[in-house]
Formats: sequence, C-alpha cells, structure tokens
Amino acid sequence: MNYYKKSILKYIFITFIISSCSPSKYLAPVEDRSIINTYNNKESLKEVLITKGDSLYAISRNEGVSVRSIIAINKLKAPFILYPGDQLIIPLVKNHIVRKGETLWHLSKCYGVDIITLRDINKLQKQDTIKRGMKLKIPAKVRSTSSKCFDEISNRNITVKAKEKNNNNVTIKMDSKYIWPVKGKILTSFGISNSGLKNDGVNILSEKGRPVLAVDSGKVVYSGNEIQAFGNLVLIKHKNNKTTAYAHLENVMVSRGQLVKQGEVIANVGTSGKVSVPQLHFELRDSSGPLNPLKFLPKSMSSIN
Repeated sequence: MNYYKKSILKYIFITFIISSCSPSKYLAPVEDRSIINTYNNKESLKEVLITKGDSLYAISRNEGVSVRSIIAINKLKAPFILYPGDQLIIPLVKNHIVRKGETLWHLSKCYGVDIITLRDINKLQKQDTIKRGMKLKIPAKVRSTSSKCFDEISNRNITVKAKEKNNNNVTIKMDSKYIWPVKGKILTSFGISNSGLKNDGVNILSEKGRPVLAVDSGKVVYSGNEIQAFGNLVLIKHKNNKTTAYAHLENVMVSRGQLVKQGEVIANVGTSGKVSVPQLHFELRDSSGPLNPLKFLPKSMSSIN
C-alpha cells in the first residue's frame, strides 16, 4: 500500500473517531417523532443543555419531572449516560388543585406517578397529608390522564365512606373464635388512610412489656426480624387456612415450628422496627390477602388482662 492510500485510510479513520465522540443533539435518535407531536398538543416542552456532572436523577429533581418521562420522550436507552453538550427534551410539570377526598394514593393512580416522586417534587414529608385546595406539582407524563379516573375515585370515596359507616354499626358477636392479642387503643385502622398510606392490619397502642397473646391456636411459621420496618415479627398459621402476624415485638418467646394454644403468651409489646411508641401491629390474612381484623375479633377487649 502506497503512502497516498495510507493517508486516505488514516483520514477516514480519524474522521470516524471524531464523529463518534462528538455530542449529539439527543442521546438516542428519535426516529418516531409522533410522541413529541402528541406532547405539543397537550403540554409545553423545553430543552435542557447537558453540562458536566448532570444525571437523569438530578435533572428530574431540578425540573420536577419523572425520570421515566424524560427517558420516554427522548427515547433514551440504557445505560443512560449523559454527555456535556447534549440536549434533552423536558416536558413541563402540571399543577393539580387537590379536590375533596383526594389523597396522594389517588393522584398516584390517576397520573401514573409513584407516591415517592409526588412527595419528592412537592417537598412533602412522609407524615404530611394533602388537603383540599392545595396546589401540587405533577410530573408530566407521555400519556394523557383521563378525567374519568378522578370521577371514579370520587364515586369510590362515597362508596367507601358508606361501607365504613355500615361497618361501624355492625355488632360483632362476643362468641368470636378469636381473642384480642393485646389490650390497648387502636392507633391506626385497617385500609388506606387520608395520607394515602395503606395498612394491612391494625396498630394497637399499648404499654411496653404487656403480654402479646396468640389469638387462636396454630403453628409458628416465622419468628425473626429480617423485615426492618416490622422489627421482631411472629407469624402463626391456623387450621382455618388463616395466618396472623404480630410485629414490633419485644422478648419473643416462641420459635419457628412451635405449636401454640389460643391465649398463650408469644411475646411482649415493644418498639422494635420503625415505630417510636410501644404498639402491636396485628394482621389477619387468608389466601385472598389481608382481612380487616376488626371484623373477626370480639367487639370488646374486656376479656384481656
């Protein structure tokens, strides 16, 4: 190969390397721009210039949009590396005025955005609740949100309130086959709270060290503390294919595989796990999932010492 041919090949090689290293307008080619056209009909868009040190998470935080929406509209592909000089299309956030009965859980469902993201961009703490009239930032999504979702939520709220009212009026017979696991005050009820948090059981506020009883005879299928939020946890399987759970315990007195009788002390009330006051988290489950314990436990705690 003569010198001239070598020079040509060298030039082509260098040109290829330079072009492959130079920043592109978008990190991934947007071959189908219909998604952007759809956005323009409903949302405002803007472009963000990538600078050194930028990441998808940082841009998501700064712009108040979800990482998923940035990836979707820019057609990005893993490993999502950003290079200085590139530009990203960013959908502007929406504002939502909270209506009566709405919770973060409802907004999460209707807008298709997880609750953690909603709290994050609105600077809400875990214990904060949303109230009617509040203005919340909602990360813009590629898909539109139907107003039917909010109408369904409103109708469901009315139905749930009616059911709760009826449940409160139901008299539970004293001959229930279960007994209360501990005596105390109901701190958190079963179901979804106003803050949007879901409780699969009930939390009973009680005195630290008070004995925790097995609500029915059965076999201990778990005794440990691998689930950090629950702390010391005991699961008991019963003959009727139901399982009971007891969490935030102290001084656990039973082990896996042990048979226990109804009323037997299995532990003491404690503060293990992510709680600050002595309490017992109690759950009742069957093959269909969590059940409301208050529908199965006796109406009165008077039989508990």
